[in-house]
Amino acid sequence: MDSLHRGRPRVQETADDIVASVLATAGPRVGTSAYSTRSIAELTGLSQSLTSRAVSRIRHPETIVEDRSASASAGPENEAEARGPLHLVEFWVEFPCITLRFQPVTALGTPRPRVFERRAASVMAALWVSGAASWSSEPPAKGLIHDPPEASHTVTWVPGESSWERFLTRVSNLLSACEPAPAAVPSPLLQRLASRVGHGLHGVRWVRGSDPGGENPSASDSNRVTVAEFPSPGRSERSRWLPRVELSATEQIAIALRKEMTDSGFAPGDRISVSAMADRLGLDSGTIRTGMRQLADDGLLVAHDRGFRVPQLTGADVIDLYASRLHVGMVILRACAIQPKHRLLPARLALGALEAVARQGSRVDAGEADLRFQQELAEASGLTQSARSFHALTLRVRMFISVLQLDYSPAADRLVSDDRRILSAVLEGRSKDAVRIWRTKQDNAVRHMSAVAPDTFDAALWDSLSH
Repeated sequence: MDSLHRGRPRVQETADDIVASVLATAGPRVGTSAYSTRSIAELTGLSQSLTSRAVSRIRHPETIVEDRSASASAGPENEAEARGPLHLVEFWVEFPCITLRFQPVTALGTPRPRVFERRAASVMAALWVSGAASWSSEPPAKGLIHDPPEASHTVTWVPGESSWERFLTRVSNLLSACEPAPAAVPSPLLQRLASRVGHGLHGVRWVRGSDPGGENPSASDSNRVTVAEFPSPGRSERSRWLPRVELSATEQIAIALRKEMTDSGFAPGDRISVSAMADRLGLDSGTIRTGMRQLADDGLLVAHDRGFRVPQLTGADVIDLYASRLHVGMVILRACAIQPKHRLLPARLALGALEAVARQGSRVDAGEADLRFQQELAEASGLTQSARSFHALTLRVRMFISVLQLDYSPAADRLVSDDRRILSAVLEGRSKDAVRIWRTKQDNAVRHMSAVAPDTFDAALWDSLSH
C-alpha cells in the first residue's frame, strides 16, 4: 500500500490508516449511523473533510494511484465486472494468498446504497490494514494457493505475481459491480473480518452459505498454544491503530502455564515437568523449555538442576506488584490525557471488545479483556519505558494470582463501568479524574483479596504503599 501514498501529505496518510482501522473493526454495525463520516470524525478527533476523503480513498484506492497503471491494467476486466449485479460469495486467506470470489445474482433485494457502500468500504479497509502488501514476494509453495470454484469474477492476491495496487483496484471494481444492498456483503463476513483484522486476516475462510460460526481451528483464539501454520509477517505499519492482539511465544506459553497452574492446582514450590507440559500443550519440549527459561529469567518460575518450580509467593509479593502497577498506571494516564484523540483509538476499540465479552463471556474472559484495555492505554501514552514496565508488571500479577489460586476479579459490569469512566476522563483531558478512578479500581481489587484471604493479604501494607 505504501506506493499508493508516495508524495501525499502525511496528515492524509495517517487519517487514512486511522479511518481504515475504525471501518475494518466495525463489523455489521458499519452500516449504521455510528459509522457515518461525522461520527468517525468525532470518534477519532479528525476533521470531517479528512475523514470523508479517507473513506473515499479506502473504498476506491484506484483514485489515488498516481500513475494510474493499476487502474488502466484492469481495463479489460472492468467490462465483465460491470455486468453485475454481483454478490461477494467467498473471502479466503491462505497465507500468503488472498482470494475473493463474486457471483451474479438474479433475485434482487431492496436497494440500500448507503449501507452497501459502508459495508464495501469495511471490506476494503480490512485489506488496507491487513499488512498483506508486505507479505513475502517469494512464490508460495505448490498446493498452498486456494483453488476456488471456477468463476470469471474471482480475484486472487499472490505476492510477486502482480501488484497490490492492481489487486485492490480489481476488488474495488468488483464491489462496485455488486447489487447495492446489504446482502451483497453479508454480516457474517463483516463479523469475521472484524475479529481477524488484528491478526492480519490470517484464518479468514468464509464461504457464503457455510456455517457462520465455523472457523479454522488452528486460527481461532484459544488459551492453548498452537504452532502457526504460516510465518508471522510482523505488525503492519498500516495497522498500528488496531488493538495489539499479537502475543510473543513466551507470552503464549505464560498464558498456557497460568491456565495449567489453575486447572492442575499447582502450589508454590511444586515442580513443573517440561515433558508433561509439552504433552499438555501439544508443543515440543525445546519450545516449552525456552519459554519456561524466559519465565524463570523474569522471576515467574524458579529454575533448578532438574527443571522448574513454581516460585514461593506471599500476599506481600502481590501487594508489592499492585502498588508498583498502580503508580506506573497513574503516570500512563496523565500522559494519555494530553495525547491526540486518535492515539487512543486502540483503547476505544479494546473497550468495545470488553463490552462484548461482558455481555456474552465469562468473568475470566472479561478480566482478560480488561487487562488488554489497560495495556492499550499504556501503549497510547507515548511513554515507551512506562508501557514496557506496565506490561511486565501485568504479566507478573496474572501469574502470581494464578499460583495463589485467588478469584479477585470484580463483576464484569463493574469492569466495564470503571473502564468507560477512565477512558472518558482521559479523552476529555481530565487526568486527575482518570487517576482517581484508576486508584479506586486497584484499591477495590486489593481490598477484595484481603477480604477473601485476610491472613494472606495485609490491608495496612497496601494503604502504606498506595497512598
